[in-house]
Amino acid sequence: MGTRTLARKALLSRASSRLKSCFGTEATGIPETIQQASNAFITRLDPLLAASDPVEHPDPELAGLTVAIKDIFCTRGSVTNCASAALEAPYDAHVVSQLRRHGARIVGKTNMDEFSMGSASTFSQHGPVVNPHGFCPERQAMIESRSAGGSSGGSAAAVAAGLCDIGIGSDTGGSIRLPAAHCGLLGLKPSYGLISRFGMIQYSTSLDTVGILARSADHIRKTFSCLNGFDRRDLTSIPVKYRLKSNELNRLWQARFAQESGDLSNIRVGVPIEYFTSDISDDVLSAFRATVDFLKERGAQFVSISLPSTANCLGAYYVIASAEASSNLARYSGLHYGQIPPDQLIRSLPIFQLSNLMFIYVQVVEVLWIALPVHIVYLSLEISTRPQGQNLWGMKSNGDYFWEHTPSPLGQSLPIRDQNTSQKVRLQVRTEFERTFRMPNVLSTGEGSVSSTGVDVLLTPATLGTAPPLDDSKRSVESWSQDQLLVPASLAGLPAMTIPVNPPKPAETIPWPVGVQIIGQWGAEPILLHLASVFEQVK
Repeated sequence: MGTRTLARKALLSRASSRLKSCFGTEATGIPETIQQASNAFITRLDPLLAASDPVEHPDPELAGLTVAIKDIFCTRGSVTNCASAALEAPYDAHVVSQLRRHGARIVGKTNMDEFSMGSASTFSQHGPVVNPHGFCPERQAMIESRSAGGSSGGSAAAVAAGLCDIGIGSDTGGSIRLPAAHCGLLGLKPSYGLISRFGMIQYSTSLDTVGILARSADHIRKTFSCLNGFDRRDLTSIPVKYRLKSNELNRLWQARFAQESGDLSNIRVGVPIEYFTSDISDDVLSAFRATVDFLKERGAQFVSISLPSTANCLGAYYVIASAEASSNLARYSGLHYGQIPPDQLIRSLPIFQLSNLMFIYVQVVEVLWIALPVHIVYLSLEISTRPQGQNLWGMKSNGDYFWEHTPSPLGQSLPIRDQNTSQKVRLQVRTEFERTFRMPNVLSTGEGSVSSTGVDVLLTPATLGTAPPLDDSKRSVESWSQDQLLVPASLAGLPAMTIPVNPPKPAETIPWPVGVQIIGQWGAEPILLHLASVFEQVK
């Protein structure tokens, strides 16, 4: 028997033992208690079965590492229901198959906001995800229940609780970066189109990306390397020629600007002024200042920049995401799935299905013309009572853009100034970002080289504050305001990464995590990971 085979068997044996310990097949220790308290997992896979998965890659970089998969990725032999209890997947998502090929062990499916529509991981039939940072090992219980962020909160909680090494989720408008910040993790939203979404239940086709959560930059790097690649089964997967051009630009950048030993003297960091509103808490500002000081000490240069279209991002995002979600999720109407009782067979006839569709249409019209105006009025009243809530409403982000794209019951559009406002805003956002970076966007230019002007990355806060309590009655407004920090990178399809930065805390309080966000040009993940590794070296 070869040395490699023996080493692999030993590695699998250690991984299997670790999985058994974590999930109580041999012992019920703190990890099991944390799982019960945090509610991170929906489905946990048999560790012995996971450890027997065939490793197809000759040199598996992820061998022995445990992975938690958000319950949005199809996994053969396991239920995938988006926290909604509906389907059983007959095949593996591309992400799942790639992880297995490279030696990773899928240990479970994690909790989330139903169909990824939420930002606190509370809208789930399995109950809310609780941030594991409130868990007290001595008491074996949660002493403070706060949000883990959403919608990939279960994956983040699983990694933060030590139940696995890597968490996989999705990021539409911040669903990886927000949980990472709240749970004290690294969270990468890759460039749009780099990682295949085949087998992933989609929320918004033009915004969804596969995201990665981990405690170390090396785990993020390895996982991204294994998942990054063209997949013909995903129509949004970026062709190989653009990937090759992007790789060449990254090599040029590293040769010209990257330094060893944490020296950042060649790195230029932009700080967009539009990301700083009076809603940002002192904890976040303190962490951000500490990050700036940290980078300056290592030679990084800082410049203040302006991205004016940021003010319109939320409105454009909600129009685009809502429209695409209504299309992608229409199949889950309840008319096509589930067993039909004998006494209900007649209702399965086409004439009755047509009547059901008409009923749903009437309900949609009622939502658009009755419920939504009431909700907007409610939001305006609630915001008007908050001293600094004008920041959200002043962005004219919700009412104007929504009503400009709401169809009337007669099939005619409401009076609007421009039928394509949301897409125009999106184009403006992309253009402003492209002008900011010194590395060109190969999707737009096709060619180009690294410029001597512009910035390498943008640095912004990742959240307005620390993780809010689960029963926070003002969460509806704050979650909308929170999105203004994370949505712009999603609209532009750019890579963005959350890095944990903990501000000083009194000894008697729980040090709830805080994160900062770094944004790069399309395909510039190596730059983001380079900066993340610098932070890690100091830790």
